[in-house]
Amino acid sequence: MYDENKAKRAVTFINALKHTKGKWRGVPFELLPWQDKIINDVFGTVKENGYRQYNTAYVEIPKKMGKSELAAGVALYLTCGDGEWGAEVYGCASDRQQASIVFDVAVDMVEQCPALKKRIKPVMSVKRLVYKPTNSFYQVLSAEAYSKHGFNIHGVVFDELHTQPNRKLFDVMTKGSGDARMQPLYFLITTAGTDTNSICYEVHQKAKDILEGRKHDPTFYPVIYGADESEDWTDPKVWKKANPSLDKTIGMDKVVAACNSAKETPGEENAFRQLRLNQWV
Repeated sequence: MYDENKAKRAVTFINALKHTKGKWRGVPFELLPWQDKIINDVFGTVKENGYRQYNTAYVEIPKKMGKSELAAGVALYLTCGDGEWGAEVYGCASDRQQASIVFDVAVDMVEQCPALKKRIKPVMSVKRLVYKPTNSFYQVLSAEAYSKHGFNIHGVVFDELHTQPNRKLFDVMTKGSGDARMQPLYFLITTAGTDTNSICYEVHQKAKDILEGRKHDPTFYPVIYGADESEDWTDPKVWKKANPSLDKTIGMDKVVAACNSAKETPGEENAFRQLRLNQWV
């Protein structure tokens, strides 16, 4: 079932935020088509009881496509706009520094939004944003999973899932941690990795199986942008297929330069395929 009002609420909230980097800083977010579809689908698709159908969203996409901004927007919406009292939203990554990337974008977005700024109290010593009207918060965690039990999770944003050293943090944050909530959301966003024994590759395979019809899970929303193994990695048409924000968040000239460098230095080919074409290499 699709609830247009719920989808529109999430899209409107995120579009009211502003970009935080370089020439884009201060420019209204305005979701790109691929981002807009994800937000509409994830927040607008509901069960008969009106709560979200999808509990997990897996978004795999090349670097420099606007992952951090999208993840920060989702984290802030879950904290401030989702109507959940006492929401606990966590930003997770392989280490505290990586997890802080999305958090720092969210902090800057709050700074640029007067309505949020007057309602959110930042506690920077513990990397936490507290939304005072509902006593909710968004906080950074890192991969030391042994101390992460006992949460009542409404949302988790996993940044660069492929860098997780093992599955401990993922399991702690996603297996039963949101059972006391009516519509918890685990938002996983990553570039392809290199370890086919990792938790990320396991989730990647599930996403691929669902996309290709081999598996069915109505609670799992899969998105994979990338080039097929059989496609020519030097072909600009392949780049455009794999990079939905090309010429928006990154210029074609940067990809051309990276490709030329990879042609001249064979050791760079795998990095180009992984980071620019989102291939597991």
